[in-house]
Amino acid sequence: MVENSSCTTAMELFSASLDGEISVGESLAIESHLGSCQACLQHAVAMSTLHRSIWLQPAEYIPDLSTKIIARSHPPRAGVGEWIRWALMVVGLTELVLSLPALIFGADSSAPVHVARHVGSLGVAFVIGLVYVAWKPTRAYGLLPFGAALGGCMLVSSVLDLINNETALLDESTHLFEFLGIILLWRLAGAPRPKLPQLPNSKPRSGAVSIGI
Repeated sequence: MVENSSCTTAMELFSASLDGEISVGESLAIESHLGSCQACLQHAVAMSTLHRSIWLQPAEYIPDLSTKIIARSHPPRAGVGEWIRWALMVVGLTELVLSLPALIFGADSSAPVHVARHVGSLGVAFVIGLVYVAWKPTRAYGLLPFGAALGGCMLVSSVLDLINNETALLDESTHLFEFLGIILLWRLAGAPRPKLPQLPNSKPRSGAVSIGI
């Protein structure tokens, strides 16, 4: 502890105090000296100001990007009264009823039991995804690629089977619920569209937001 310290010793201790390198006793001794020495007090104030200006710099300007970030994060659009979420739940439960016979009993038209159960497993997995998205709509955009791929494959296979007379139109009508679920999923994900390249010298419409997928 410093007692009756000279001005030089007091300023050395004060400089150390700015870096937190003194004891409690030394801090009390500095306060006592500054209370009785006006010159050291003024010097201490100047040292504090200089120390603060070195360690603290003005914050850099950061533009507000919240609108662009939210637009690219694909927030869900549940619709008025959140009807899309309820519709997804209904479609999912209906598809579950249609898929369980194939999964449990292996009954799917004339398909072998093993193939039918694979088809039923895919249907039940899709149902779980739809129900989960209805519960957590922020996940809609993440499930959309799987749903779109599933819908595209079902559409192509159904058209080919109908052309080759390997199935009946009535049998394929059950896939309408799956297509409806994909459409609702797309709507809930914010109806994203591919980002189209802009023509030279073209300007985006006022208020329009371009969202890439």
